[in-house]
Amino acid sequence: MNEKIKAMIHAYQEKGDFTGGISEMSICNAEQKLNCNFPIEYREFIRKYGSGGICGVEVLGIENEDHASVVKNTEKYRKLGLSREYIVIEYIDEFIYYLHIKGNEVIRWDEFSKEEIIRYESFEFYLEDSYREAIENLA
Repeated sequence: MNEKIKAMIHAYQEKGDFTGGISEMSICNAEQKLNCNFPIEYREFIRKYGSGGICGVEVLGIENEDHASVVKNTEKYRKLGLSREYIVIEYIDEFIYYLHIKGNEVIRWDEFSKEEIIRYESFEFYLEDSYREAIENLA
């Protein structure tokens, strides 16, 4: 994870923002349930933080051995037609952000228009921009 993201988390993290680090076994279990391998950047994030975020940005991940919001939400949207090439990493009202498991791009899907837009070329760009925007909105 890049230093800008680490610095933002360090500066703005409050108690309870993240669920906490997750074991490699829990990550492998989630990957097995979704029949995929998580991209390296996302894997690093959930290994260190589990799930959550700062300043209102809530990244889906693995909360504990018994619950993985990334699995629950990805399975839900796969039943509604989401390709197996994606995992759901955030939902905000009518917008869903999902991560391409091979290409690492983050795509925004809008429930009303059903339009897919590639928003970020990587999970780190998504995380950095989302956190930066949330921090700016605090002012």
